[in-house]
Amino acid sequence: MIKISLVAALCLVAAACATRQQATSTAVGATAGAVVAGPVGAVVGAGAGAVAGAPGGAVDQVSAPPRTTRRVARTTRTTRTVQ
Repeated sequence: MIKISLVAALCLVAAACATRQQATSTAVGATAGAVVAGPVGAVVGAGAGAVAGAPGGAVDQVSAPPRTTRRVARTTRTTRTVQ
């Protein structure tokens, strides 16, 4: 009975996801939690993954700085010969 309730809780957490990113974070959290602590860890990991992957959550806050492109100005030098 406990396993059924844990699976039901996990399904509710997964169904409440708003975006694909949040659903992916939930699945990753559930998998990691299940590996570490079994069924209870799966539920806790799914909850933590859902919160971290929520729009405006921790995953959105961590981003790489914008890439800057360097412009190299090449000039051609003409050599003048003195006669």
